[in-house]
Amino acid sequence: MDRINQSVREGLISELKALDLSTIAAKAYLALLYRPSASAGFLCNETGIPDSKIYYALNELSKKGMIVVQEGTPNTYRALHPKEALSNLKQQLVEGFNKQISQAESLVDSLSPIFESVEGKGEMELAYVIRGRRNIARKMNDLITSSKKEVLAMIYEDDLWNELSSSIAKVGDNVEAKIAVPKKLLKSPFLKGKAESRILKCNINMVISDMRMLITASSWENEVAIMTNDKALMTISQEYYENPKCCII
Repeated sequence: MDRINQSVREGLISELKALDLSTIAAKAYLALLYRPSASAGFLCNETGIPDSKIYYALNELSKKGMIVVQEGTPNTYRALHPKEALSNLKQQLVEGFNKQISQAESLVDSLSPIFESVEGKGEMELAYVIRGRRNIARKMNDLITSSKKEVLAMIYEDDLWNELSSSIAKVGDNVEAKIAVPKKLLKSPFLKGKAESRILKCNINMVISDMRMLITASSWENEVAIMTNDKALMTISQEYYENPKCCII
């Protein structure tokens, strides 16, 4: 393995590890690329992998469809072409990911009744902090899509509006939607047919759902938001929508 320098070799091993290969499997596969075939003993000498672990590495590569095994005394191993090997690996990664998605969806059905059985029985803390724009947008989307009676959304940031607009468009006809966005966003096709849309002048990003939950991005630049079910705060926050200094009809 002296045909590439150490830094390049380490980079290739890191990339293989990022595709869910163990370190020893990545080292073994890279070593096999240099020979038509090799024994486990040769790979131990070539890679420094202990003989107590080399068969774990080779078994992993075989299960992932990256090598073939020629039985004999001793067995020899051959790497598949990277195009074929990584195609097999990619297929397993996709299958594994799809399985995890299915398990997560099933877990939602199992866990939701537990949460819903106690929801409202105890008081939530005054506020939870949400960090990261992605998390903030996801939580706001959840509030919008879960609204049963009314939803108020005042969104000043363009990129946040892009994240939320499709959810707002899907709000049912039985849900009263009040939307406030800057003038440049007011002609958005997602606002067509909505009950009420206003021009937002204040730098505020807020979603209130059914007067049961409020999320406000207190610092969009620093990617911080507050989530609360405090009724007093929601009432005060709703007044921004009615204040002509903040929202214009």
